[in-house]
Amino acid sequence: MNIQQCRYVITIAKAGSFSEAAKQLFVTQPSLSTAMKDLETELGAQLFIRSKSGVSLTEEGTDFLVYANRILDQVDLLEHRYRTNFKKNFTITTQRYDFLSQPFLKVIESFKEDYQNFHLVETTTQKNLESVRDFKSELGILYIDETNRRVLERYFQQEELQFEALGEFTTRIFLRKDHPLANKTSIKRADLLAYPQVRFSQENQTAPDFNEDPIEADDSQPVIFTNDRGTLMNLLCESDAYASGLGIVNGFVSQHIVLKPLENSTTHTLGIITNKKRKLTAIGKAFIDEVKQTLEKREKWT
Repeated sequence: MNIQQCRYVITIAKAGSFSEAAKQLFVTQPSLSTAMKDLETELGAQLFIRSKSGVSLTEEGTDFLVYANRILDQVDLLEHRYRTNFKKNFTITTQRYDFLSQPFLKVIESFKEDYQNFHLVETTTQKNLESVRDFKSELGILYIDETNRRVLERYFQQEELQFEALGEFTTRIFLRKDHPLANKTSIKRADLLAYPQVRFSQENQTAPDFNEDPIEADDSQPVIFTNDRGTLMNLLCESDAYASGLGIVNGFVSQHIVLKPLENSTTHTLGIITNKKRKLTAIGKAFIDEVKQTLEKREKWT
């Protein structure tokens, strides 16, 4: 069975005869009759009652017509999607970084004539990876370091993902401006033991390989989990809690939060992941270029 045969059935049912349907379909009546006999044989069901006055649908034919119409409606939609100047979607997934709004807005402005929907999805590390793997997003942004490098690089290899480094960063501690530690030039891990830590939720909180937070809390510390970047910032502004990150922030965050370098910090590599089985689009390439430019001229809040 094929799409053309579905069209034949619909046209015959509307025309009421093979001869009239053949005219509308621009085929010969014998070829149309043969196509319908072949279809009935394949289905093992009679679709039409043939008589000298014309044709009518059998019960099986009526059922077939319902499904054929549904199929043809979807085919027509699909054809319309590619015939018209269809505006596409652009999606990226990322760990929670606020600086991405600037390059994202720039590509929206540059590609708004060709794309209708732009998705900047902040999500967990696992969903970030899965979205790129499953072609739901064109690219993802995350960091790797000595604690998760082996696991993530194995994942990249297994799932045919490509990691492109964007830059190297050390850990910064996020504090409200009047936090007791805010006047320190740098922060030691021991300084943080007296304060709660705020960190981003993950699917598996006990799996450090997928964590977004560069440092782990001590067993004696209270830990506050949230999946929302705005909520995390509010918690920091309204308490003595702290958070850790790469310290790549925009001006809005810097108005309310101070970032202090963590002493003896490891180095973290921020990068972009893409699917090797998917060709990067022009907008994807443009976004990567904009991110690189943003990082080159970023302000380091210390």
